[in-house]
Amino acid sequence: MKIQTEFTEDHQAKVTVEFETEVLETYERKAARQLAKETRIPGFRPGKAPYNMVVNYVGEETIVNNAIDLMVDKFYPEVVKEAGIEPSGPGALDDVKIEDSVFFFFTIPLEPTVELGSLDDLKEPYEPPTIAEEDVQGTLLAARRNASTIIPLDTPAKEGDLVFFTLSAVNAQAQEGEEAELIQSTPQQVFIPTEKEQNETEWPFKGFARQLIGVNAGDELEIEHEFSDDTPDGDLVGKRVIFKVKVQSVKGLELPEVDEDFLQKMGDFKSREEIEEYIRNSMQTSAKAEYDENYYNGLIDRIREKSSIKYPPQVLSKEVEDVLDDLEHELSHQQMNLDLYLKLRKLDKEEFIKKEVRPSAVDRLERSLIKQAIVKKYNIQISKEELERQISNVLSELIRSGELEEVQRSLGERKFTQSVSLLATEQAFEEALRLQLRRLAAPESLQAEEREEQSNQSEVSAEEIQTEQEKEPAAEEETEPESEA
Repeated sequence: MKIQTEFTEDHQAKVTVEFETEVLETYERKAARQLAKETRIPGFRPGKAPYNMVVNYVGEETIVNNAIDLMVDKFYPEVVKEAGIEPSGPGALDDVKIEDSVFFFFTIPLEPTVELGSLDDLKEPYEPPTIAEEDVQGTLLAARRNASTIIPLDTPAKEGDLVFFTLSAVNAQAQEGEEAELIQSTPQQVFIPTEKEQNETEWPFKGFARQLIGVNAGDELEIEHEFSDDTPDGDLVGKRVIFKVKVQSVKGLELPEVDEDFLQKMGDFKSREEIEEYIRNSMQTSAKAEYDENYYNGLIDRIREKSSIKYPPQVLSKEVEDVLDDLEHELSHQQMNLDLYLKLRKLDKEEFIKKEVRPSAVDRLERSLIKQAIVKKYNIQISKEELERQISNVLSELIRSGELEEVQRSLGERKFTQSVSLLATEQAFEEALRLQLRRLAAPESLQAEEREEQSNQSEVSAEEIQTEQEKEPAAEEETEPESEA
């Protein structure tokens, strides 16, 4: 067996393996014996037909193809080892040529490689956001609105009211012969927010609802808006649109008081302070998680720009499949599948994969490879205690989401345990990796956290001492005996 290896620019190995023709002949006879056992040849018991009879019955091409399969099973591992290749996945047999010798041509994807760039200048302040009190009160107000009673109004619409109307829209720039109608008349309702409560995702555009301030039931008005080329709604991209609004009614929201009944409905809270604290902690956790995701991805991307990353196309194709699988899973929670999602967005699947899925897969894959390289460079390891803590976190999250029983049932006990352990391990390494990145990018933030933690522990200890002292009975004051008169 002779081996020639050529490495390609797309991080694969083209391997040519040369065999003597006698090797192929040996495996042709092995293939014939195997086929004789599996094929009913008239006049012969299974496995007893001579070689020539098997060839005549099944055909020489079948014999050769089976012999090639047997040779691949036997020699491929030896080829990989002898060529000094670290494959990232199974190789492909591209061609076989039978001449004076027998030549096998393989393409083998190589294991991804990463050469990290310098990390000396990886500096970035770590400053997670703090939730303002007005944000807490705004969230509590939104919860009260969701639990409010809708009441009819005979006054003009104002902030905090609901407006019910029908909406249609036409393209103000439609050319002759072009369909002008963009939206057929459909019933709609909007809540009129304050200026601060407006958000970028408002449909059909930010600020639309506030243009209804002052309308009364029975009013009709036209609202003109010019959309940019990056508008999410494909039908409105780059168009100047006239929206026609026919107001049906204006209604107000009668907000519930933050009383015992409201607190119980919201989660059996005991006081307004308790629900505010819950909202504050939830918002802080969510805001920090979003900040952390952007902060650490930003650091990884900076490292990625200065690093050399190589991987074969098969690895990226697998990542594309994983991104699509994740999207399908998310859509299933919305009672939707990928075909319907693409139909609603008016997207072609191939174009969607090219423009959205593939770039996302590249980011995910390359960030993952950079993370693995950092873990290896700094020999990051996790303790048994940390793994157990992460397993507890995973199980708690499944319980909170209500998916624990469904996941256990669908996976089975063994696979469920393995999946939980794998996810917990990934989370533990991610946490340890982020800690290492903080040491590189913002070591002062870790020192500040340590000082704050020590300060909190000191305060707790002082409180415990004070509590213990309060529990001890006060010593009786000594008094001098009264002298006799």
